[in-house]
Parts: sequence; structure tokens; C-alpha cells
Amino acid sequence: MVVEAPEPRKMSAIMFTDMEAPAGQRWRDESLQQDLHEEHGRLVRDLLPRHGGREVKQLEEGGFLLEFEAGLPAVSFALEWRAAVDARNRMAPSDRRMSVRAGAHLGLVVHRDGDVFGEGVNLAARIESLARPGTVYVSETVAAQVAGCLQAPPVRLGRNELKNIRLPVAVFRIDTPVEPRAEGALMSRVRSLLGRRRVPLGG
Repeated sequence: MVVEAPEPRKMSAIMFTDMEAPAGQRWRDESLQQDLHEEHGRLVRDLLPRHGGREVKQLEEGGFLLEFEAGLPAVSFALEWRAAVDARNRMAPSDRRMSVRAGAHLGLVVHRDGDVFGEGVNLAARIESLARPGTVYVSETVAAQVAGCLQAPPVRLGRNELKNIRLPVAVFRIDTPVEPRAEGALMSRVRSLLGRRRVPLGG
């Protein structure tokens, strides 16, 4: 009998982002949904290389599965991404504002055909599902890596029982804002990036 060698595993920070319909409504306008998915994609793909991240794939609902070498670059990306979405929303009418959230975990994953698998991926997905709109939630392994590196420490939310995860998981919320001196540059970057869209942002 031939025994297959186990697939090699690597420590990675896995992040899921998600997007909901504006103002918590259900998607009714397919054109609007496509527009916002495309805008979200441009924001993510513009910011991702600045933090050494890799796009694993875009998900059907408009979110992304992303991979980073460690917890700090993952959180750094998430903070700039969240600020970019906020900046974009300030230039958009209320019925075109994005509602996004993210969840991240640092753990062992398996790479196969460009995709990632394993409990580390499952845990990141479960943490993202807990996050409220506009927030970034992370596991304890990510929170430990970024402790002391942010303007505000991660906020512990307690332990949660997650589907298909063996043990309760400690979850943290990242609240650090973008520094005021970076706000103007970020707004200009978002305007430039989204200025090519078919419908004006407004404002």
C-alpha cells in the first residue's frame, strides 16, 4: 500500500472581506451590485501590493480571500482598506455606499493549485462572519502580532464557539484609525482610482 506524504503546510495570515448591499438592504439592482463589486475590487487590488498581500480569489458576493506573510501586514492592509472605503463613501450618495467587513487569522494552511485550504482558512472565514459592518475582527494569533504596533490596542470581544472549529476562539476588534495627516492623501488616491467608473461618485 502506498502512503501519500502529507501536504506541506505554511504559516500565513488569511483574511476574508465581505460586502453587503447599501444600508443593509438586499441587492435589488444587479447593475449597482456589479458596479460596487468592481469598485471594491479596484480598491483591494490597488492597496494589496503595498502590504505584501496576495489575492487568492474574489468571492461571488464581492468579497475577497487574501493571504499575507504575517498578522501585521494583514492588519495594516485592513486599516488602509477600511479607511479607503470610508473615504469613498463620503463621496457617494447614500444608496451607493459600500458596507464592508473583514476577518483574519494567522495559522497553518495548505497551498494547492493557487488556492489555500485548512483550518486556518476556515477560522478566518468564521471570524469574518462575526464581524459587524465597517469592522475588522481578528484571532488571538493576529492580535498578539500587532500588539504594541497600533495607535490603539486590539479590543478583546471574548471567546466564541465557531461552526466546525474544535475549541472556543478568542476574537478581537481592530479600532485604530488612519492618522489625520494621511487622510487627505488617501482621499486623493481614492478619487483618482475610482474616477474611471461609469457613474460619477457624486459629492
